[in-house]
Amino acid sequence: MSIREIARNLYELKRLVEEKERAVEAEPPGEGRERLQRELAKARAEYQRVRKILEGEKDEPSFGRRP
Repeated sequence: MSIREIARNLYELKRLVEEKERAVEAEPPGEGRERLQRELAKARAEYQRVRKILEGEKDEPSFGRRP
């Protein structure tokens, strides 16, 4: 997967996290809010996972390339 694809995925996940945060804020306390909070936690975890992948890709040395 290219850095561009990873970055695009990260951007989409960020938008999803923001959408879930707004949904949690708008939902009254109860089962629905708890479900949304679980979904938000999963979205945040996936966002962090992809962010670490992207950071790892950017930090990898580029062997065989000349400056």
